[in-house]
Amino acid sequence: MKKIAILASLLVSLGLYGTAAFAEITGTSHDLTSNTTLLTNAGNTEICAYCHTPHDASTTNTTTPLWNHEDTQATYTMYSSPSLDMTIAGSPAGVSLACLSCHDGTVAADQLLNFPSGVNAGQGIFSLGNSLGTDLSNDHPISLTYNAAQDVDFVAPVNSQVNGLQLFGAGGDQVECGTCHSVHDNTNEPFLRMSNAGSALCLACHVK
Repeated sequence: MKKIAILASLLVSLGLYGTAAFAEITGTSHDLTSNTTLLTNAGNTEICAYCHTPHDASTTNTTTPLWNHEDTQATYTMYSSPSLDMTIAGSPAGVSLACLSCHDGTVAADQLLNFPSGVNAGQGIFSLGNSLGTDLSNDHPISLTYNAAQDVDFVAPVNSQVNGLQLFGAGGDQVECGTCHSVHDNTNEPFLRMSNAGSALCLACHVK
């Protein structure tokens, strides 16, 4: 519990997350303390530990605050379409790599850099039933440079946002998993940034 308090205080002080973010994970599919096949079997009740650590965080994934999960080393097949005029990177980048470190099924969900107090190792559980795999050709494109000037069918961004949806990267122009999904808030399942009733989430970017 002490680690959770330290981590929460640090992230809030940095302005990275609101104080409500941590409570909103409890009881959702991102609350891995409720999964008895993972670290809970060894006594872990630290809800943040699967993704974050207050000390000795990842030095390779610097886009995700205090990242505590082993990175994926997979090679991916990216989305492509002859009707898409924007540029997609050859492999996932940024915050999407953090998501894929659990969701591509190649790295155990409990393969952490720093294990919680009293826990020496995970159980090596690779699939939580929601693996995307490494073929992303049939998924919404990520690591895409969003440039509405290249396609009139897209809404122009303002201050690295498109109708409230965040763009990432150094240039503030990258569509990543976090553009549509908010990992700490499952108000709009599955962890959507906004309700997709009437295709509202899609229409935030797409002009139809």
